[in-house]
Amino acid sequence: MLEIYRTENENLYGKLRAVLSRHNLGDIRIMHNENGKPYLEGNPLFFSLSHSGSTALIAVCDNPVGIDSEIKREKKFTSVLSRFPDEEIKEIFTCEDFLKHWVVREAYIKMLGLTLAEKLKDLSYVKGTLYDGKSAVKCGFLSGETPDLVYCVCTQAKTETAEIKYFV
Repeated sequence: MLEIYRTENENLYGKLRAVLSRHNLGDIRIMHNENGKPYLEGNPLFFSLSHSGSTALIAVCDNPVGIDSEIKREKKFTSVLSRFPDEEIKEIFTCEDFLKHWVVREAYIKMLGLTLAEKLKDLSYVKGTLYDGKSAVKCGFLSGETPDLVYCVCTQAKTETAEIKYFV
């Protein structure tokens, strides 16, 4: 089970609680790991949050999950791109190309519950495959875009198709 919700980036934890309440979880307690990743105490349901500009995404899954999104807008990315491996740099021509590569990395890092500082240097995304070191990552990825947004969801299990539901 994978659900993705799009909403405005305001009162995000209130909206998360409303989404989670649809799963009849009873009293939910949101905790944070040592890196700040939120999780549900004593519950097998997982979630991840992403926000970019005024837009936020919420992913809910029955497996560990990470989601990242970026609003499509021109931004300088050359300083970050210099940390990418050469074979990946050859695939990035535009800001939108960069964002598509970026959200895959960040969704994976969020799924692991780690930080960019800990993991970013180990990752490369080449020809549609994410590598952690020299090994291809064995996770499910669902990448997509809307007219204004690029996003990626990463789960520990094979990722099913999921449509973005709008949540107010």
